[in-house]
Amino acid sequence: MQQRLIDKIKLENGLTLELYDRSKHVAGDRWLVSFLACMEVGVEREYFEDQDSSNLPFDAIRKAVGDKVTYRYEKTRNFIKETEKDEVLKGLKERFLSATLGYLSSLDFALKLILKKYQDAKRGIQRKSQ
Repeated sequence: MQQRLIDKIKLENGLTLELYDRSKHVAGDRWLVSFLACMEVGVEREYFEDQDSSNLPFDAIRKAVGDKVTYRYEKTRNFIKETEKDEVLKGLKERFLSATLGYLSSLDFALKLILKKYQDAKRGIQRKSQ
């Protein structure tokens, strides 16, 4: 699916949030309106400096998740009239930003995302070994 960058927001925590329009024509005057928000976070030691390192093995985390992790949020609306698609996309963007911008901007967001991806990776490894 093609995507068009519609906004790039530098957050207070130094991360950059990218917002995309991934909408596509379906049939006649109907569209699938798709909004995507994503952000890459480097897996860096600095995020772990204030943490008890014995509980958070940085090298194991980096080995499990790689050099970076990605936050993704996508919301779609189907069968939207062509005349309404821009307004629907704008609404999806505004609701997303009003609901999540504070959380994504928090100083501990990067660490929380890295740890979530690490837990997901560990669960995946455990499932494969069973």
